[in-house]
Amino acid sequence: MIGPESELRDEVLRLAATTGVPAQTIDPGELSQGPWAAAALVVIDAGCADQVSALALPRRSGVLIVAPGSPSVALWAAAVRIGVEQVLEVPAGLAWLAERLSDVASGPGPLGTLIAVIGGCGGAGASTLAVALALSAVGSGHEPVLIGADPWDGGIDITLGAEDVPGPRWPDLATISGRLSSTAILDGLPQAHGVRFLSSARSHPSGPVPLPALSAVVTAAVRTGGPVVLDLPRAAPDMARWVGAVADLRLMVCSATVGGVLAARSLSTELGWAASNSGIVVRVGLGSDVDDVALASTVGLPVLVRLREETQLVRDSRQGEPPGRRRRSRLARSCLDLWQLAAQRQAAAA
Repeated sequence: MIGPESELRDEVLRLAATTGVPAQTIDPGELSQGPWAAAALVVIDAGCADQVSALALPRRSGVLIVAPGSPSVALWAAAVRIGVEQVLEVPAGLAWLAERLSDVASGPGPLGTLIAVIGGCGGAGASTLAVALALSAVGSGHEPVLIGADPWDGGIDITLGAEDVPGPRWPDLATISGRLSSTAILDGLPQAHGVRFLSSARSHPSGPVPLPALSAVVTAAVRTGGPVVLDLPRAAPDMARWVGAVADLRLMVCSATVGGVLAARSLSTELGWAASNSGIVVRVGLGSDVDDVALASTVGLPVLVRLREETQLVRDSRQGEPPGRRRRSRLARSCLDLWQLAAQRQAAAA
């Protein structure tokens, strides 16, 4: 654990001893890349979060922050900069931490691959790509989780063709935080076309999805071991920056027009996504196309996939069919390539 001597530190050490996990404490001033990278799990005292953030250590999985009370906005900002898995409120989060330590003691199970999708400009087609990625995973024999975190998109369940499927939507989960079990995700979310999904609700709009709730749902979904697709809103940069720290592949969907490219550049600059784990999915045929070299140079991210408009997608949409179900379509083939790339990035980071 990183932090000074305190009751909070003693409580974390007690839990570690109870679960049989060897624990070591370290002052943030003595922290280096060695112990940071070697530990199976890193727990940071909230009072040290700014100091740890200032060290600019490499991002890694398995980093938690424990706070004596409700986490502040400033603490969440530090958590985003560090790239933590979860911020836990003590004492409410101690049960979550005990289970997480038990996971460490018994050996970690395989984590699912997480792809985050965001539109570089309005109407770029991020939700279409997110749904197609989820259906592509189903076609490959997986059980994906699709999370639509944009409260202004009308509901990703519409794009999935599942708006009438009963089950919880974001307003039902907006107040949660801490640990959700993977079983709660697999058994509790509605399902359509083989995809477990969580969408915004049109009848009871709840505003932006709170970051603690998103963190809890995404973490639980990834721990199911299956693929996870997250459709992000452009109007929530803090959310997108946090996801940028935990996703295996981040995709910005951009139309190959001058306006689309300039909007994507502004968003890319604000998010600061690293090019090593991020890229552009270009939609061409929407106007005067900007070439890939100029687009990548302007936005600052590599072009991964080019998607041309498919008239069949329009016909499918009018008939209530979700995008990407036709496995021979260009969209479906591109999704398979993106999953393969995400898996490679995940393996490289392990």
